[in-house]
Amino acid sequence: MDTRPELRGTLIAASILACVEIVLVLAGGWALFLTPMERFRYALAAIAAWPLVLLFADAGVVVAQRISERASEPDRALTRFCGVAAAGLTAVTLWLSTEGRRVREASWRVLAVIGGTLIVAGVAVVMVRWLRGRALTGWGVPVLLLAAASAVMAVDTFVFPRLYDAFHTYLTLGAIALGSAAARQVPFAPARLLGRAARFGLVCGVLGLAAFALVSLAQAPNARFATEARAPLTGKLVAGLRLFETAPVDESVPTPEEASAVEVAGIDLRGGDVLLITVDALRADVLASYGGAGTDTPEMDRLAEEGVLFERAYTPTPHTSYALTSLLTGKFLRPVLDLPQGGAPAAHAAMPELLREYGYRTAAFYPPAIFFVDAERFRDLASGGFGFEYRKTMFAPADARVAQLRRYLAEVEPGHPVFAWVHLFEPHEPYDPPDEFRRGEDAFDRYRGEVAAADAAVGGLVRAFREARPRGTVILTADHGEEFGDHGGYHHGTTLFDEQVRVPLIWSSPDQVVPSRVDAPVEIVDLATTLLAALGIPRDARMRGDDLGPILAGHTEPRPSAAFAEIDDARMVMDGRYKAICPRRGGCRLFDLQSDPAEREDLDDPERLAALRALLAEFVGSIPRIEAMALADDAGWPEALARASLGDGAASDALVPLLGDERVAVRREAARSLGVLGHQPARATLARLGDEDPDADVRAEAALAALLLGGLDALASVEGEARSRGPQDGFARRAALALAEHDVFVLDPLLALVADDTAPERSRREAATALGQSGEPRAREVLIAHLDHVNIRGEVAEALGHLGGRAAADALALSLSNERYISARAEEARALVRMGDPRAPDLIRRFLGVDRPLPGGVDLLAESGALEPASGLGAMITDERVREGMWACTPEGCVPGGDAAVALPATAAPATGVAVFSVETAEAAVLRIDGVAHELLGGRAQIRVPAGEALARRFTLQGQARILAVAVVPAQPEIPPPPPEPWGEDDVAGEQPQAPDDAR
Repeated sequence: MDTRPELRGTLIAASILACVEIVLVLAGGWALFLTPMERFRYALAAIAAWPLVLLFADAGVVVAQRISERASEPDRALTRFCGVAAAGLTAVTLWLSTEGRRVREASWRVLAVIGGTLIVAGVAVVMVRWLRGRALTGWGVPVLLLAAASAVMAVDTFVFPRLYDAFHTYLTLGAIALGSAAARQVPFAPARLLGRAARFGLVCGVLGLAAFALVSLAQAPNARFATEARAPLTGKLVAGLRLFETAPVDESVPTPEEASAVEVAGIDLRGGDVLLITVDALRADVLASYGGAGTDTPEMDRLAEEGVLFERAYTPTPHTSYALTSLLTGKFLRPVLDLPQGGAPAAHAAMPELLREYGYRTAAFYPPAIFFVDAERFRDLASGGFGFEYRKTMFAPADARVAQLRRYLAEVEPGHPVFAWVHLFEPHEPYDPPDEFRRGEDAFDRYRGEVAAADAAVGGLVRAFREARPRGTVILTADHGEEFGDHGGYHHGTTLFDEQVRVPLIWSSPDQVVPSRVDAPVEIVDLATTLLAALGIPRDARMRGDDLGPILAGHTEPRPSAAFAEIDDARMVMDGRYKAICPRRGGCRLFDLQSDPAEREDLDDPERLAALRALLAEFVGSIPRIEAMALADDAGWPEALARASLGDGAASDALVPLLGDERVAVRREAARSLGVLGHQPARATLARLGDEDPDADVRAEAALAALLLGGLDALASVEGEARSRGPQDGFARRAALALAEHDVFVLDPLLALVADDTAPERSRREAATALGQSGEPRAREVLIAHLDHVNIRGEVAEALGHLGGRAAADALALSLSNERYISARAEEARALVRMGDPRAPDLIRRFLGVDRPLPGGVDLLAESGALEPASGLGAMITDERVREGMWACTPEGCVPGGDAAVALPATAAPATGVAVFSVETAEAAVLRIDGVAHELLGGRAQIRVPAGEALARRFTLQGQARILAVAVVPAQPEIPPPPPEPWGEDDVAGEQPQAPDDAR
């Protein structure tokens, strides 16, 4: 009987087996695929892979039949061939699968291999004889064969996943053989429905679809990992594509063999496993090991006891997006991304990419919110997932990450070291800890509860990791800290004081590091450099940071000399004891962290401040130099120009000669930078260049720079150029901002800038402010539409307050009633008061009653007249009817003297509540209210105290602070967090994610 393949039977069998594989893979590994698109990619590849393989199997059968037909007994020859092939494959598979340490020396190994081989060969011979002797009479046999193939695939999928490659290859070949046999048993009428050309075209189509689907799947790292981990056939085909992958040879990077010979100066972790845990918004001083008073962090403290604790570790920027990208790329990414186009390469090598080149399996577990601030700048890093092979990008509570990591470690291919990164979103605001971790109801207590929840997860992560990789290294740190009124603010991203920029950093490597505490100034940027050096892997030439390996090994030298950080308008340098905070414009502040750890007193030490400023200038100047290392020859920007783009005023003199450079782009950027830096000596040269340069763009930039330097003669030309360009033009937008300073408003570029989500946030805020000053009614609609943009909401609210109108007032009142951002509350309330809106006092009182009162709320009530006349709702302290004892008063307020007290009338008084005092001091002071001391930093502040009974509302005051006003309001709960976002994809049943409304 001729059993050559029938194309229809092959396609039917292939389709059935493809569906079986898809069901098996998704049933057991649904959560390994992060998105529906990843699952679709896999399913398409499976649907294309099975026809491809069965067609090749058909071709092999045809060849075997052709050869057997030349024998004297064709049927017997074909049967013997199949028996020998089955025996050979079985023998090899059994031998390789028993190579384990416990089995390979066993006395019964050889006999077991021989016996198993003979059994399988006998079964194969019997089956071939039976199939060749049958007539095609029904579907019973093909269904039986396909069921057997499905059972083999199930074993392949669920038994010893990612272990014993030979075993899984053997099962896949068995499933293919059974599927091929089933295809020949499908009962078809002899007539062929397709001609030869059509059959050839169909085969070519299958081959093309398979090639496309498999290559597309191979280019999606996470889907590829999930497929290789689970899919019986498709996973092996995708893994086989690695044989055809070629990477460009970089002669400066040694081969893995050369890397293994690299001398490690500090600790030697070559080939070791690493778990990096980052905790969002974790202040260092809440850990008991860092001097915290609580008991919320036993797991982190236990890790500190077995490892090295760095007492002075800093984030490069107190924003998650900049901090984590800097950690994983080993760069200070904020200044790097500020470099002008052409001054630095656009691509940034991340540590996981380098680890993968040297055989590491890499996995990351993090929420998508980590790119919230300036998301457009991180588009490439976000889409590429830092080069991690496997990524679990989703909101998830801390305890869910433990299960995810445990599952990954169970699935990961053996024989390779692992680098896993887990970012816990707790204790980021909103603070809403699980009930078992609640510590209280005020903001800091709720924060502590989330810290405790994160700590429990850290313990689970460490245990899961050490169970799978017993000697693995664990590194614990944070992206930034969190402020709770320490310097008058809340949350993070606003200052460079320690509560926002100092983070925990703990390194635990069993048998490699000696438990100790290190007081050297270090940065989380140091981690990439240190870890790559310890693993013997060359780092990218542009990676920054110090190698902490010698310190980890117990040496005292070398040690880092300084740590740096920055925000939009200021930079920080810290040398281990002394710290300088230098605004981009204005003088620096110096603190001695040894004697003044709370950073309360400015230190008067000009020599030390000058030394720190020199360190800071050297650091800023190094950014463009190091980034330019990756550019060829003269492709890089002139160093002075790159330094100027980072706000380095010392580069100004070197910019002036560049106004005569032959390159148009250099002249244009030099002119622009001189204006931004405010270099007055260049004003005349810029004015001339604005009239005479042959290039129109250079003339425009020079005129704008001259205007920024006070050259009002350029006003008309800059305005004309701005109006002649479209609202999307970068020059038009910058010119419109500059013109607004002179009350000349070019509206369209400003409107476009506010509405542009991809524009720098600072520019959008400036544009909103300019629109408010313009008085143009047309701006109101655009500003209302963007009041929901949290990063510019304060400026938009202020602008609407200036523009006025019923629509603006309604939008502001609605926004304030649901506002969760404290700073935005203040601007929205201030705008409503400016507009005289009657809803303002009640809304202000609502947010004065929460545990973090509305900043300036008492003063706004006073401004709106809500504290006059004095009542149980509050009073102006200048009203003598509410004062008792001795006071020293001016029209602005009163300083308490002997027996000073404030007694409010009972009229309109809430039965219970809190009193919020508005106070002012020229310098740091202490004010006692009813005997309780309240520390003041200097300037205007609010103090919240219990109000007592309505009929006996009297407060005693002592101190040198000037008391301005007091408001009594009912205690109010904070606005609850938003409802959780849908899971989307997850692998732990019953979990609910914490989905914040912000992720700064």
